[in-house]
Amino acid sequence: MSSSTSNSKAVNGKILLAMILVMGGAVLLMRLLYLAMGADANNIMGRVVEAREALPQIVKEPDDLMIFFGSSMVEAGFSPRQFDRELRAKDKTVKSFNFGFGGLNPYFQDYLSRRIRDEFLHNQRRIKLVVIEFNPFQTTTTRWQGANDIVDSFLTMLASDAELWDIAQKDPERGALLFNIKYLRNDISAEMFSSYIGRQIFPQPQPIKIEEPKELIELRSKAGQQLTERFEQDYPNYTDADWYYPWQGGGTIPEERSPETLEWFKKYYSTFQNSANKENARQRRIASADIEGLHFEPLLVDSFINIVNNFQEVADHVEVVIMPRQVGLINYSEAAQTRLNKVVAEIENATGVSIINQQELPQFTADMYRDATHFTRYHGDVEYTRLTVETFAHYFEP
Repeated sequence: MSSSTSNSKAVNGKILLAMILVMGGAVLLMRLLYLAMGADANNIMGRVVEAREALPQIVKEPDDLMIFFGSSMVEAGFSPRQFDRELRAKDKTVKSFNFGFGGLNPYFQDYLSRRIRDEFLHNQRRIKLVVIEFNPFQTTTTRWQGANDIVDSFLTMLASDAELWDIAQKDPERGALLFNIKYLRNDISAEMFSSYIGRQIFPQPQPIKIEEPKELIELRSKAGQQLTERFEQDYPNYTDADWYYPWQGGGTIPEERSPETLEWFKKYYSTFQNSANKENARQRRIASADIEGLHFEPLLVDSFINIVNNFQEVADHVEVVIMPRQVGLINYSEAAQTRLNKVVAEIENATGVSIINQQELPQFTADMYRDATHFTRYHGDVEYTRLTVETFAHYFEP
């Protein structure tokens, strides 16, 4: 072997070592940066992570199980402990859980429902009833386009390695990227990181904001402070959590609170019952989710069908509901209603489940909403949970 060849190999080895050190250092610095910013699955989708971590405990519950699965509208609107209390009054025993999560469209919910399905299959446990919310404005093209920057990150947080490997077999380049994001980038894609930084430097224009009356804003602040103090007094042993197991993923219930606290809640929510706040909320939903136009994204419709199919594997009964809409604030054109009817028929034909449309029930009035879509605590959520009891109590035996 010539000395020139030996020198060449030594140089190449040093170059390779330098590249490895530089790349390793870059990955380390990147992970340290994400750590300093709190950029990980626990902070980005903490409620989802905590609910998934609760699954091994849920499958061991001795009573019949009920899961209400859906969006932040379910999170705000369904009170599992109230549901269980009202069924106990009917001599029926059930343990229900609130699996409502904000920020997830049906594409992401599909992967989350697979994780729930897998846990129940692994433990050979059945769910007596799963109620799934079909949320029309979560299933639009506008909503899907708004998720472009987070798709890869959320996918690596929710998908199994086997599912990522399936993607890699069909598209090796994308598969390599996803595994890189999951194991080297702490689940944070370049698109998610750059879009976050971009929004900090160049904030996106928001729909025109109508100023609310100053006195309402002041009362809201005062009431909010009162409620924070009273919560700390009422629940001294509460462990801060996004999805709290003792409350079955739901919130507090009025039976636990003092009359004075309930009055402060009324004052607090009354500050949201003004035309400026409601119109601002409506405009945000139009801009972010096409809530009135309802131009549906076929991929998200297919994903929702997958959700129903996933739960049908582990549940004795699966029901789908469209939750109440704030009629008078959120209005559909004839064309939008036609598009919704068509999608509903498509889902029903594909799953065999008849969707229960609760959108225009007269008992849900404007004062039960804190914004354009979410129910108020101790008023809207109480009435909606009571409706859920009336609708599905027959599935549970005394």
